[in-house]
Amino acid sequence: MVDETVVTRPASSRAGKFLRFLKVFGFLLFLAGGFFAGFAAGGGLYVLAGDLAQKVAPLPLVGERAAELLESLEPPLDRFERRELELREMETQILALEKELEAERNRLEEEKKALAEREKLLDLRQAELKQAEEAIEKEKDQSDLYGKMVESFGQVSANQASKILVLLPAPEAAALLGPLGAEQRADILSKMPPEAAARLMRYLRLEWERAGEKSPETLQ
Repeated sequence: MVDETVVTRPASSRAGKFLRFLKVFGFLLFLAGGFFAGFAAGGGLYVLAGDLAQKVAPLPLVGERAAELLESLEPPLDRFERRELELREMETQILALEKELEAERNRLEEEKKALAEREKLLDLRQAELKQAEEAIEKEKDQSDLYGKMVESFGQVSANQASKILVLLPAPEAAALLGPLGAEQRADILSKMPPEAAARLMRYLRLEWERAGEKSPETLQ
């Protein structure tokens, strides 16, 4: 009884190993067949990967892991597909760069417009400043001329001065007569026709009152 047990166990073990070997060998043959069949179909093993995964899953030992491996397989890109993918990536990068360039161009355009507006405003301010300087210079010249005219007018005789004032409008006549002294002013007014003298005196009085100054005694 003991001897039969010793002999039977090794034989059973060898038979099991041989059976597993046959299954694995058959699996490998099956994979090889699928591989070559797939290549013949134009897509390699990846064309049949889905079907092979379902068929090898029931196999013992390696079936489940082989099925997972087959399901995870993806066909490699051929040369044209890789080139197409590279071109798409380059196109995406170019579009992104074009957007950045357009944004930068718009920003520079806005800065250019703002600079043009500032230059325009600066030119306007410079023109206004120049006009103001010219007006001040002109006023200064007129003031100097007026001072010289008053000085010259005060040096002429009362008779000649009265004839000049009669010919001038009231504002200009008042501008010449007003700065003179009271005695000289009274002497000139006495040489003028009564109506012209009264009109000029009335104008001078109104101007002095408007300026808040007291009328000289000769205009009372």
